[in-house]
Amino acid sequence: MNRDSKSEAPVKKLRSRLKEATADAILAAAAAVFAREGLHAAKMESIAEQAGVSVGTLYNHFTDRAALLEALRAKRREALLERLDVALAQVEGQSAREQLRAFVVAVFAHVSEHDAFVRVMMQLPEDAARTQNKSRVLAELNRRMEPVFARGIQAGEFRAEGRAFYPALLMGMVRGALDRVREGDRANPPASAWAEEVLRVFLKGIEV
Repeated sequence: MNRDSKSEAPVKKLRSRLKEATADAILAAAAAVFAREGLHAAKMESIAEQAGVSVGTLYNHFTDRAALLEALRAKRREALLERLDVALAQVEGQSAREQLRAFVVAVFAHVSEHDAFVRVMMQLPEDAARTQNKSRVLAELNRRMEPVFARGIQAGEFRAEGRAFYPALLMGMVRGALDRVREGDRANPPASAWAEEVLRVFLKGIEV
């Protein structure tokens, strides 16, 4: 056995954790700076300063602004999907109606908490990367919705007619409501109220 290689393992693990922690700090700082200063006005130097790292360290982790934005997209996507998985796990075994409610409420809560960052991302032009990201997110959302709809139909809660349209219809309603929430008009109901109303209207159309 090579004792040197064995002793190097913990050091490599520590370096890996430190590298990951630094990347996370940079991403958190980038989201805050972009939200505060705007996507195009924000400087990489400001992001590095907020993250507590040098500009060189920032570029060691993310080669340019595009790479940083793509990493932010991936991080937010991962956080949303993890949140949905936790929410659905908490209502496992309950009615399909309650599972769908947990799903919709979690989506609204996540977007509401990261509203400033979402506004920033909306400043980006529609390009191949953004379209691909949206498609990836929708595919993951559909993968989590489909079993809920299937259980609801099997249990006699939901109508089987029109099942193929259910995910698209629900997400269309969710996106429309989120657009209103992001308008920032104080006269608009809060995100939680929108979540309940979207769910109420949608379920009225599919429940037996």
